Formats: sequence, C-alpha cells, structure tokens
Amino acid sequence: MNHKLLLEFMHLLFEFEKETEGGLLPTYAQTIDGFKKWIRETKEESIPSEALESTARKLTTEQQITLALFKMANYSKMYWRSLLADGSLTNQDNWIVLLNLSIHGEMTKMELIRRSTQEKPTGMQIINRLIQLEFVLQKDSEVDKRSKIIEITPTGQRELLIQMSEIQRVSSLVTGDLRPSEKQQSLYLLNKLMDFHEDVFKENKTKAELLHLAFQQK
Repeated sequence: MNHKLLLEFMHLLFEFEKETEGGLLPTYAQTIDGFKKWIRETKEESIPSEALESTARKLTTEQQITLALFKMANYSKMYWRSLLADGSLTNQDNWIVLLNLSIHGEMTKMELIRRSTQEKPTGMQIINRLIQLEFVLQKDSEVDKRSKIIEITPTGQRELLIQMSEIQRVSSLVTGDLRPSEKQQSLYLLNKLMDFHEDVFKENKTKAELLHLAFQQK
C-alpha cells in the first residue's frame, strides 16, 4: 500500500470536512461527489502568479479580469463573423434570441430582451430583423393586450439546428486549448459571475446604486 498517497488523501479529506463543516461551503455536499467537486474546483492547477506578474504591476486583479472579458468578447465576435458570414445568423445577438425562445418558449418582447441581456432599442431592432426573416413571429398577448408575444417559428428552429455545427466550431475556438477540467472550472466561475450580474441587470440600477454596489464589492 502506498502510505504516502494514503496520508495525502487523508489530509485532503480532513481539509474538506473542515471547510464544509456546518455548511460553511454550501456548494460542496459532504459526499464523495461533493469531495470530488471540491478537489476539482479548489485544488487543480491554480494559475501561477508569475504569469501575470508584469501586468499586475499596472492593473488590479479586477481590472485584469475585466480586460480579459472585454478581449474574449471581441475574439468571440471575430470568430463568429468569420465562420458564420455566409449564414443568416451572422451575429451572436440573433442566435441568443432564437436560442432563448427555443429553450424557454414564447415570451413577451421585454422578457426576451431581458433574457438576451440587451438594451431595449437594440433588442427591438434584433426582434424586428428576425420577424422579417420569418424566424420569429409576433402576436398579441392574451393576458395584456398592450404586450406583444414573440415565439420562434419552424423556420427559425430549422435555421438554429442547421447552424449548430458551425456554432460549435466557434465555441471550440473560444474555449481554446483549455482541458476539460479547466473548462468546467471556467464555466463554474462564469456562471457565478452571471448570476450576480443577472440580478443587477434585472433591477435596472441607477448610477448611484451601481457605485454603491461597486464599493461594497471591494
């Protein structure tokens, strides 16, 4: 028996139980699956600090993250335009709207715009463009006659399915050379960030409220 390996395992198990005792880390259940998830998300390959050392002298960690997200968004748009230039879903906004309708079903215009994380004027333009392409249709709400309901058409569903293989190629480029475990770590952190920002976005906070929230996050 490899006693050194056993001791390392027992040390990890003790650390896991200590950190999750009393629900201090509710993300991780005290089960074998929770233990594996804890190891995967807290112990696998932390990024070496020297890799960011030169940039860190000039930017805070938060600024580096923000810059990286901006650049990733631009890379994603560039790949999208290159690989889907010949299709009808030539920008990501069209795809996001269709995907939301395909997954969540019909909804009001404003709900669709909110789910797609768009400002109202931009969202309206995208929806009108998709109506012209006959990918979605608009109808009166039976609940509130002032509201319009948007639903995806069979043509829109078909176009979404046709483009999925190209969209997967874009997605593969965006995730780059990350290993499967690194993709899962990235997804976990990005989902955590999106949950935070989804609440902020829904509340439509003022500048003063946003500044107060930013101060609280320090």
